[in-house]
Amino acid sequence: MENLTQLRFKLNAAKQRNKRPSENMAKLPGIIGIIGSTPIVDVNTKSAELQLIPFTQLHKYVGSYYAKIKKVLLAEGVIVRQNGMWHLREDLQKDGIAVYTTGRLGCYYVYHLKWTPKGVAFIKDIINHKTNH
Repeated sequence: MENLTQLRFKLNAAKQRNKRPSENMAKLPGIIGIIGSTPIVDVNTKSAELQLIPFTQLHKYVGSYYAKIKKVLLAEGVIVRQNGMWHLREDLQKDGIAVYTTGRLGCYYVYHLKWTPKGVAFIKDIINHKTNH
């Protein structure tokens, strides 16, 4: 027979497991509000020809360093950090410059803003315009 300490430990572990999904469900309205009308792509089912560039890899394509890209995009109002996620400006969400990729992490989904080739060209234009002026 198990002792009382082991039973309490198992009960506490079960409570923690049951608490996680409900906490993540409570975050969904905020996530939906941040994503807005930006397209969502499942990383497990995306086509091979769809090229998506993570925010941290933009420097390879734009020709500037990450901190400067982030600073310029924030100053121009293209992106905003909200609840731990990058949020694309409302009028740019349907332009096809970025998508959110989603995938499972444990018992919940995570969303990451990634840029399309059209978005990389858009950012490159903004950076070049800022650099030249």
